[in-house]
Amino acid sequence: MPPSVQALVLQRPLLQRLLNGVLACALALGTATAQAQPSEPQPSYINGLRGQANGAITGVVDLSRAWRRALEYDHNYQAAISEQAAAQTEEAMGRAGLLPQIQAGYSRSQVKGDAVSFNALGQSNSSELSYTSTNAYIQLQQPIVNFGRYAGYQRGIALANEGTAIFAARRQATALRLTEVYLNVLLAHDNLGLQRSLVEVLEARATALEAHLKQFEGTVTAVQETQARLAVARADMIDAADQLQVAERELAAMLGGPVARLSALQAEHFPLTGLQPAGLAQWLELARTNNAEVRAARQAVAVAETEVDQATSRYLPTLDLIVSVSKADSENLSTLSQRSNTFMAGLQANIPIFTGGYNTANVSRTRADQKRLQHELTATLERTQAEVMRQYTNVLGGAERIRAFEAAVESGQQALHATEQSFRAGVLSNLDVLRAQDTLYRARFDLVRARLEYLLARLSLASAAGTLDDAGFDSISQTYLGRVITLQEKQEPSNGPR
Repeated sequence: MPPSVQALVLQRPLLQRLLNGVLACALALGTATAQAQPSEPQPSYINGLRGQANGAITGVVDLSRAWRRALEYDHNYQAAISEQAAAQTEEAMGRAGLLPQIQAGYSRSQVKGDAVSFNALGQSNSSELSYTSTNAYIQLQQPIVNFGRYAGYQRGIALANEGTAIFAARRQATALRLTEVYLNVLLAHDNLGLQRSLVEVLEARATALEAHLKQFEGTVTAVQETQARLAVARADMIDAADQLQVAERELAAMLGGPVARLSALQAEHFPLTGLQPAGLAQWLELARTNNAEVRAARQAVAVAETEVDQATSRYLPTLDLIVSVSKADSENLSTLSQRSNTFMAGLQANIPIFTGGYNTANVSRTRADQKRLQHELTATLERTQAEVMRQYTNVLGGAERIRAFEAAVESGQQALHATEQSFRAGVLSNLDVLRAQDTLYRARFDLVRARLEYLLARLSLASAAGTLDDAGFDSISQTYLGRVITLQEKQEPSNGPR
């Protein structure tokens, strides 16, 4: 035993009872710890193979179904699950410092040499030595007073809680990323449809103008203007097709496979329901309490506080109970050819006196880090409040923009009809008709984009307030989606204007 240990050599029966009691206590604590650990549900990719990870997803995929598939197949989310699992082990690691530490050792040595002794006359007597020395021991150390170990346990709990909060933030980020990718596919698909429709209208108009020109009822300028506009529309259609393919690929990466049929916005019905709660103050209060990033920042501050306590504990003494059992055979020359069984129990006290200034510097470092994280918490809270206000105004303003674009589409249709009538009457030119067509199709695209941005703003507001969950996706799918569109269409290579 080290000199700092005040060992008490006890009788065999008494020490055996003491050692058995300590070991039983340690086993009981370990069993209770194992029972207290909650069983984490294993994701499906651990329990079995991914069924359709590389194949096309069958059936109609709406936003609700896409969300549930993303939770299973998105690699970033799976990485967040592993990160959380690693964080949850911190509590058990911190608790281990409070439980008994048991270690055992065994040594076996072959000793050979000469032993020289001297008699009273100074004459030497030499004898050859050759023996085997063995030593086996088992030692138990139980902290009794150790503020550092307790602070480490509190730090483990704080780290586990921080891991849970970070996982919630990763989940919210996955939800927003899926929403943006999903809505980008819908926007790209509708944009491609509008561009195709415009190309078809321009092709029909160019054909009609060419026929009129052959009958000396039109002008070459009108035909050339229409053909030029048709070439630009075909180029825009190719660009829209490329954007759709990229958007489909991003969605397939999150869902574990390409999507064949997707649920899009309903053709006519698009309700502009009010927010619940309706006031901005309620949303701000929800964000202060439930926002995942704010919660993670708060837990980071809690971790820093435990690190300050752990650093401060280095100034304090510690007291440990040490119990050991050893068995030796010819341990040294004085015990040659002797066997000894030793049972020892004692208390070991350590009092820190001077560490070269390390403890002082460490405490200063942890306190400075705590202040840094406190400021980051304040910054995160302010950023979250600004995001809530931005998305809240986006929802309210988005409803007004949708109504304005709906009116713009209706007016554009009437304006195009009137312009075509005026062109036939010779009042307006063909260029006026082309401009009216561009205005109408731009208004239609702006209307589609405004509706999708409105949905994104609602889900972003719920995420900023920390209330975005499965029910939010279910509500969007049931209220706004329903029209089925087909993806994975084979695009024919374009050879330029026909």
